[in-house]
Amino acid sequence: MSQPEQLPNDIEACHALILQQGDTTDSLARDNERLKLEIEQLKRYIYGRRSERHVENDSQLTLFDDSSEAEAEPGIDDELIEEEITYRRRRRSKSDRFPENLPREVKTIDVPEEERNCPCCGEEMPIIGTDVRERLEYVPAKMFVHEQRYPKRACGQCKQGVTVAPPPASDQDGASLTAGSRYGFGVTAQIVLGKYADHLPLYRLEDVFARAGVVIPRSTQVGLLDAAADLVQPLTDYMKSLLIASDVIGMDDTPVRLQDATLPGKMRTARVWLARGRDQAPYNVFFFHESRERDGPSKFLASYNGWVTVDAYGVNDGVYLGSDGRIRASCCHAHARRKFEAALSNDPKRASRGLAFYRQLYEIEDRGSALSADQRWELRRAESLPVLDAFKAWLDAQAADSKLLPKSAIGGAVRYALNLWQPLMSFTLDGRLPIDNNDTERDLRRLTIGRKNWRAPDVLSRTSGRLLGSGGLVGNVR
Repeated sequence: MSQPEQLPNDIEACHALILQQGDTTDSLARDNERLKLEIEQLKRYIYGRRSERHVENDSQLTLFDDSSEAEAEPGIDDELIEEEITYRRRRRSKSDRFPENLPREVKTIDVPEEERNCPCCGEEMPIIGTDVRERLEYVPAKMFVHEQRYPKRACGQCKQGVTVAPPPASDQDGASLTAGSRYGFGVTAQIVLGKYADHLPLYRLEDVFARAGVVIPRSTQVGLLDAAADLVQPLTDYMKSLLIASDVIGMDDTPVRLQDATLPGKMRTARVWLARGRDQAPYNVFFFHESRERDGPSKFLASYNGWVTVDAYGVNDGVYLGSDGRIRASCCHAHARRKFEAALSNDPKRASRGLAFYRQLYEIEDRGSALSADQRWELRRAESLPVLDAFKAWLDAQAADSKLLPKSAIGGAVRYALNLWQPLMSFTLDGRLPIDNNDTERDLRRLTIGRKNWRAPDVLSRTSGRLLGSGGLVGNVR
């Protein structure tokens, strides 16, 4: 209605129109707020540092202050207060000191013989010390061919045939992973380390070997990786058995591209899962699943009985809810904290208050990191529980506030924490449980670094999930 004559004349119609316009304005305001938040998050993702550190400014509320403005302490006015801070500067190691374990080629450069005598008395001057200058050198890794020669013997007079020493049996060769292979253990180990430790795709490893004058096609590298996976599979299975027998593990997953043999040229998304053991079984075990459905982790945890630290993805809910109490969930507080950190531009006051609670919780965790599990449990019961009780009361108050928009960033942060409050509290029940799943995410991130380097012919195939056993083993021996 852009013209006055199009407006209604009766009061009820005008009221209805005003209410309609108000609803439209509110909806547009919510959309505008959501889009502003998305733009802010994208700008931070592209240009900013991926740090979750946050420092409150002086105008933001302290943790247990419910007033709109903090009351000034008696006797303190707005005059400038100078504070002298003293600290001990840590001594830095000299950059010209190379590790003592490196081999050294020593060359002694003495004073010329004609200058070794004292200009006063003419006697030869003794050595009273040595100045040392070091220069680091690098010798590229070298490749060599291990050549086995089998002399052939025959009698030229009798001519009864040729005698040659028999080659070693395939199970006694010991020089390569597969019988008759042209590539030794060193080459295979370099491919495993290059792919899983240095995150190099196979085509780059092909270039690395080419610089030494040797061509090792990607198909050959895949075969060697496959043989390595067969070799370490018993060790991977053993680590999994120890992990399943433990009481606390962490789990997380990441997407990878999957080549589908039934759809040539087509790619789809599969998942790589990481199960990370704690003190009882400090091992990382990767497993592969073609989707993110719960049958993947459910199969892996089929005989597990204990705690699993996870994020809030729905599949994880299905895994522990469908376990008849065998699996108990402990949710990651870092995920909940990130929701408040992401809401700083949306509602700085509320987001800062949420982050203030987390600062207290993590400060307690820092002090408890060196304690035993029982001591850490007692510390959490004594100090973390009061903070969590205050946090829960504050969350309930925010959720009941009609001014809090449910679809806003801060509304989502409050709702996320309240919906998961029981599993978020689990870490206070057992001192062995971590407050978050950050260490599992950190170990999984090494795989994501390699994933960024993979190209289409170098992604996981349906049968290559077990190759992750080699990658997991590399991660365990870091």
